[in-house]
Amino acid sequence: MGFRICYLATKASPEELSEALNLVIGDPAPEMPDGEWWIAKLKRSGWTILWSEDKGFGESTVEKIAELSRKYATYICEVNETVMWSSAAFWKDGQQIWKVTHAGDGEDIFDLSETGALPDGYLNLKQTHTLAQQNDGDDVDHIFEVPLDLAALDFGFRHESYLKQKDVESFLTIKVPKKKGLLSRIFGR
Repeated sequence: MGFRICYLATKASPEELSEALNLVIGDPAPEMPDGEWWIAKLKRSGWTILWSEDKGFGESTVEKIAELSRKYATYICEVNETVMWSSAAFWKDGQQIWKVTHAGDGEDIFDLSETGALPDGYLNLKQTHTLAQQNDGDDVDHIFEVPLDLAALDFGFRHESYLKQKDVESFLTIKVPKKKGLLSRIFGR
């Protein structure tokens, strides 16, 4: 089946991040929640991770991310392993600085869309994964890893990482935002 999620990484505290995105922090969890939204500050890097079970959450909150990034550098990483699609974008000072996306469900297994001023380390990652792809053929999608590895260079987390309680200050659940119905969206309620 695979992951179909979005995660954010920011230097903001869990409380500041949840407030900026109008999310409500729920109860602490004794371990990394599975299949739920959660937030945690990584002890090693100091970055806060927000895990969303909605793969489009980052793009749907881009205005709020832009505002948050005026004060705190922020990443949006989106993953859909069912079609081997991945994306990572870095925001700072209210602007998207760079974005790298891979669509592995098309005809070009080497597909990468790149925008902005890409960070040091990008070309090396791209070259490493391209070489692995050439060696392994179409049975494995190494290019899928490029956007996610690029973001992880800075904050040290990827979607398949399993965090233990000792890795974070605490795991906090997030009360999932309710999607508004059609009439609520039309009438602004």
